[in-house]
Amino acid sequence: MKNHQEVCIYCGHTKLYKVSSSQYRCISCKRTYSYDKYAQGIAILNAFVENKSAHECALQLHLNYLTIKKVYQKLRLLLIKYSEELYTNQQETFSQYDEYYYLPTSKRGKPKYLFDAIGILGMMYGKSIHTLLLPDQFAHLKNLEDTSIEKETYARYLNQHKVAHYKSFDNALIDFWHFLETWLEHFKGIKKENFIYYLKEAEFKFNYTKEEQRLILETLWKKNFFM
Repeated sequence: MKNHQEVCIYCGHTKLYKVSSSQYRCISCKRTYSYDKYAQGIAILNAFVENKSAHECALQLHLNYLTIKKVYQKLRLLLIKYSEELYTNQQETFSQYDEYYYLPTSKRGKPKYLFDAIGILGMMYGKSIHTLLLPDQFAHLKNLEDTSIEKETYARYLNQHKVAHYKSFDNALIDFWHFLETWLEHFKGIKKENFIYYLKEAEFKFNYTKEEQRLILETLWKKNFFM
């Protein structure tokens, strides 16, 4: 078996030559890259797949926290793009859907926080999930003076009139809502404007095994960012 420095990471060709002490160039695809940088990128991808925070990853790999944070953000942007491409190809095959409102555990059951809920539309194709953020339906109601009665009344209205279509109640959408709530708990608060990045990460991690995640992320990383 050839070691990693005898095979091109892009095309798998075996004819490479050194262009510097740390860089190689492939004779076939003409790509130049650093194995050290590649190995570092793979280590960060693995930490991301294993749900390590940027802080944990930085400590584990002895790297700068801001560097890891930027890489994590790039990965989440890639996942949004990847999800949208899948949606384009699958939008005719969605069989079930459900409207869901997310609130952190610390805010649930407290009327004053009802209008902080984030609306999500979940759709199912095969056993996979695709999510869309819903427009903020509460924006015009957030300044209500009677925060308990009015908010509870509106919450009941939403629950009674939400969009949903299930073929059965034993399905991946129900499982995903539970997964999303549990998975988000390991973050110490998420700003509403950043929620989409974590939602798409959760969607990705629900749909694929860890090994599938690694393969997909490595392909996306090499295609879009790694040089």
